[in-house]
Amino acid sequence: MATDEPADLAEALRALADTLRSTPLALDVGPAVAGRAVRIELVGQIDDYLLPRLGRLDAPLLVVIGGSTGSGKSTITNTVVGREVSPAGVLRPTTRSPVVICHPDDRGWFAGADVLPGLARQTGDGDGGGPGAERAGSGDDRPQASSVLRLVADDGIGPGIGILDAPDIDSVEDANRDLATQLLAAADLWLFTTTAMRYADAVPWDFLHQARDRGTSLAVVINRIPPGAGDEVVPHLRGMLVDRGLPDIEVFPVPQTELIDGRLPAESVAGIRALLEGLAADAERRAEVIRTTLDGAIASVAPRARDVALAARAQTEAAGELAAAVDATYGRAVDRLVDDISSGSLLRGEVLDRWQELVGTAELMQAVQSRISLIRDRIGAFIRGRPAATAEVQGEITSTLETLLIDHADAAASGAAARWRNLPGGPQVLDGDRSLERSSERYRQTVGPEIRAWQDDILELVRQRGAGKRTTARILAFSINSVGIALMLVLFSQTAGLSGGELAIGAGTAGLSQTLLSALFGEQAVRELANEARQLLITRVASLLDEDAARFHRRLNEVAGSAAGGRDPGDDEHGADHDPAGQLERAVVAIERVR
Repeated sequence: MATDEPADLAEALRALADTLRSTPLALDVGPAVAGRAVRIELVGQIDDYLLPRLGRLDAPLLVVIGGSTGSGKSTITNTVVGREVSPAGVLRPTTRSPVVICHPDDRGWFAGADVLPGLARQTGDGDGGGPGAERAGSGDDRPQASSVLRLVADDGIGPGIGILDAPDIDSVEDANRDLATQLLAAADLWLFTTTAMRYADAVPWDFLHQARDRGTSLAVVINRIPPGAGDEVVPHLRGMLVDRGLPDIEVFPVPQTELIDGRLPAESVAGIRALLEGLAADAERRAEVIRTTLDGAIASVAPRARDVALAARAQTEAAGELAAAVDATYGRAVDRLVDDISSGSLLRGEVLDRWQELVGTAELMQAVQSRISLIRDRIGAFIRGRPAATAEVQGEITSTLETLLIDHADAAASGAAARWRNLPGGPQVLDGDRSLERSSERYRQTVGPEIRAWQDDILELVRQRGAGKRTTARILAFSINSVGIALMLVLFSQTAGLSGGELAIGAGTAGLSQTLLSALFGEQAVRELANEARQLLITRVASLLDEDAARFHRRLNEVAGSAAGGRDPGDDEHGADHDPAGQLERAVVAIERVR
C-alpha cells in the first residue's frame, strides 16, 4: 500500500460518515428500520475504529469481551486481570459502564480522543460517571448506556493490548444493547462469550455473523460447561461455527466451577490468558490481527453503505410520491376552478340581480334591437353617477368568487390529506394533524384581497384599452367600474375565452355585457381583453392554491428532510442535489477507488 493511501482512504471514509449522518431515513417505509441500524453501526465503526486505526496502525490492539447476559464476561475479565476491575453479580445488567484495562504505558492511547471519541473517560476503579469523568472527544447522537468509558491501568496486562468488558448484547436496556454493538464494532479482536446453556441462541449468532461478514478477528469463549459435558458441547459448537461460515475459530472452554473471591480458578482461563499474553508479547502477531480486522471492516463498508442507500432511495421515492399526490390534487383543483369560473355558475343570485339593477337590462336590450350605435350613449345614461351600485356588484362578485375559491381549496386540502393517509409514510407525516384537511387560515385571509387586486387589474386593462378612443374614453370617465364589471361577467360566461357572441352561455345579461363591450371596443378588442383578464385570474388562483399546497410540502420536508427533495413551490433545484442515495453511492465509489 502506498504511503499516502491510508490518508486518502481516511478522507474518503470521513466523507462517507458525513454523508451517512446527513442521509434522512425518517419515514417508516421499505427497509427504513434496517437502514437506520446499519447507518448507526457504520458511522460508529468509521469514527470509533477505522479512522483511529488507519491513523495509527501500530497503536495498542483492543480486545472486546462481549456476549449475552449472564455469560460471565466480567468474571472472566476479573480472573484474567487477577483482581476485580469490572463489577460482577447476579443483578442484570451488571456491566453498565464499559471498562478498559490496559498497561500503564498504553493509558495515553485509550484515554485520548482517537478510540471511541464519543465516550467520556474516567480513571480509577469506580463504576459509572462522576467528577473524574472527562470527555475524550466530541460526542455524537448514538444511543449509549453511559457516556463514560472507565480506564483501569494495570501491570497485569502486557503492553500493546487493552481489554474492554462490554455491556450485554441482549440487555433488557436498549441503550446497553446499542452500546455493546458500538463497542464490538470498535474491536480489533472479539472475544465472544457465551455459555453451555445458551450458545445456540439466536442473538449471539447474529453478532457472530456480523463478525464473519466484516472479517473481524474472532475467538469464542464457552463458559459454565457442566462436568463431563465438554466432550459433547465443544465439538458441537465448533461444528456450528463451521456450518455458519466461521471455520478455524479458536474456542476456549471454561468449566463450571466455584468462584473464589468472585473469580474463577486461574487454570480455568489459562487458554484465554495465553492468547492475550501472546498478543502482548508479539508485535507481528498483533499486526496480523489488526490487518485482518481492518481489511475485513473496510471491505464491509461498501455493501453496508449501499444498504443504507437502498433505504434512502425508498425514502426519496415515498417522499416523491407524497409530494406528487399533493401537486396532482391541487393541480386538479386549479383545473376545476378554471372550469367553474368560465361555466356561468358565478352568474347567479346576487351578482346577476345587482348587475341588472345597475344597467337596466330591458331598456338596453331594446336599444340593441333598434340601433347598436345608440348603445354608447345609453350606457352613459344608465351608469353615470351610480358608484354605490357598481361597488355592490363588485362586492357580490368578490364574495361569490371568494366562496368558490375557498370551497375548492378545502376540497383540495381534504383530498391531499386523504391521499397521504393511503400512501407509504403519509400517516406518519400527517401525524394526526387535522388542520391540513382544510385550507389554511392564511389562505382564507388572502383570497379576498387577491380577488380585489384582480379586479383592479381588470380596471387598469379597461383604462389602457380605452385611452385612445374619444367616445369610449368619455364613457369610461363616468363608468370605468361598470365597464370592468361587464368584462368580468363576459369572462364568467365563456367556456374557453371569448370567441364570439355565439358562445355566450346566456342570451340575457351575459350576452348583453358582451354586446356592450363590443360596441365600446370592437369585438376583437373584447376578445383580447377577456383572454387577458382570464389569464390574470388563473395566475392569481394558481398562486393562491400553490401557497396553500406548500403547507404539505413544508410538513413533508420537516419530517423527511432532504429525502423530500427540498420541494416547495418555486424551487427548481430539487433534483440531483437532493439525492441522498446518489450522494452515498458517490461516497462509496470514492472509497472503492482509493482501496
